[in-house]
Amino acid sequence: MSENARSGESGVRLRVMLCHDVPVMRGGLRSIINAERDMEVVAEADGITQAVDLIDEARPEVIVTDLCMDNGSGLDGMRSVKNVAPWLHILVLAGQGSGDLFPMAMRAGADGYLMRDAEPTEVVNAIRCVSKGHNYVNASIVTLLVSTYVCKTRRADLRDSYDLLSDRERETLCLAAAGHTNREIADILRLSERTIHNVRARLMEKLGFHDRLELLKYALRRGIISAGDM
Repeated sequence: MSENARSGESGVRLRVMLCHDVPVMRGGLRSIINAERDMEVVAEADGITQAVDLIDEARPEVIVTDLCMDNGSGLDGMRSVKNVAPWLHILVLAGQGSGDLFPMAMRAGADGYLMRDAEPTEVVNAIRCVSKGHNYVNASIVTLLVSTYVCKTRRADLRDSYDLLSDRERETLCLAAAGHTNREIADILRLSERTIHNVRARLMEKLGFHDRLELLKYALRRGIISAGDM
């Protein structure tokens, strides 16, 4: 499938797909987007499997998605979308304020990244931006990234240990620090409980920790999670 260039044609609206498992969120986004003269919602999905199935029929140019769709497997979901339609632009609406989720989302295929409290005008401007092949990051994320960078440079020992972790280990760290059990993490990431047990053991070994309390203190100190995420 070739890239849809309809948004560049005069009088033709930019085609947007919504992917979110909360109907009221989709409804709000639909109202915001359809109120614009240059864009329209052409499809909605409550999960990544449905979204992938709708791509050929709906031919969207931009997909606006929740990072935690499908019980938190948004990163794997974005990889699936990019495998099926590498030309499709992805704008993430994230609810979790972690400076470490942003780079993982961008590596997974996201073209833009917004927090859920973004103003409607910023949402539509971000959609226009990513549809043109540009990246978009809102100001709150930039501030968070700067804060995370300062924290890292002040704690070189923490930074070096964290850099040893794989993306899967970082995802597991974030979920474990937020209070999820191995079984819950396995369900979210669609892996076996044994796999999560091994991943968690490796990351604990790399960081030099022995229990969840040490892991929690580290995640809070480093800004991986906030108190509101627990």
